[in-house]
Amino acid sequence: MSKMYLEAQVPGIARSYEFSVDNVMTVGKVKQQFISQISLVEGREVFADPAQVMFCSQSLEGFLQDSETLGEIGVQSGDTIILL
Repeated sequence: MSKMYLEAQVPGIARSYEFSVDNVMTVGKVKQQFISQISLVEGREVFADPAQVMFCSQSLEGFLQDSETLGEIGVQSGDTIILL
């Protein structure tokens, strides 16, 4: 298990956030944490339906599946994740 630092971009509100995660976490778990923490920082629900949020990797050029772990699919520290 190793820590990674990711930038999360949320184009819907034109903001970016930085997070620390473990490379053995699943995309689904990371997505839940990002959504929760972003909502806390913003003081409101940012995503109308969190279950419908898509998790995209800028460096991998595609959508990430909830069951995949970050390390298995090649997400690296410093990568940018986009939440749509």
